[in-house]
Amino acid sequence: MNKKAFAAMAAALLLTGCSNPFDKNDAEEAAGTTTAPVTTTEAPEIPTATLPQKMIYLRMGDDESAEPFLTSDHITDCSMEIVPDQPDDSTYVVDIFFDDEGKEIFAQKTEEAANNGGVISIWYNDYIISRATVNAPITDGAAVISGLDMNGAVKIAGWIYECIRPQDNTTDEGEQNG
Repeated sequence: MNKKAFAAMAAALLLTGCSNPFDKNDAEEAAGTTTAPVTTTEAPEIPTATLPQKMIYLRMGDDESAEPFLTSDHITDCSMEIVPDQPDDSTYVVDIFFDDEGKEIFAQKTEEAANNGGVISIWYNDYIISRATVNAPITDGAAVISGLDMNGAVKIAGWIYECIRPQDNTTDEGEQNG
């Protein structure tokens, strides 16, 4: 079996769950508070914040004021995969791969979360895109966002890819394009 696929599936078993990428109130809903669902399919207006824009953040818990322990600076790649559920149905996952330093940090934080029954959340700028309870340390350098439909997976993979592959406006000779 492909090592990358095995690592992704192992991480999917350990780190599961997905939230509405536009819903900042996911934690409140889980606590029993009801709010009207967001009905737009367009990305929300992103307010000016002190954190850089177009960034992926990983945080302990699901509070946006928590200090990120990893950012997209440590993400080396992402991919979207189809996971067959039934003969006529499939779900999608987004795999996130970290550099060596990110792998170590993620392993430490997932161990801490697993020991405390804690939650790790993944954010695109100020919007939570995934929230998962960690059951065991994840040491293979990959995170998996699972339980997605095709549209959700495409959006999330696109946001992550956008954050790890910034638009390069220079040519090979270092001259500015444009």
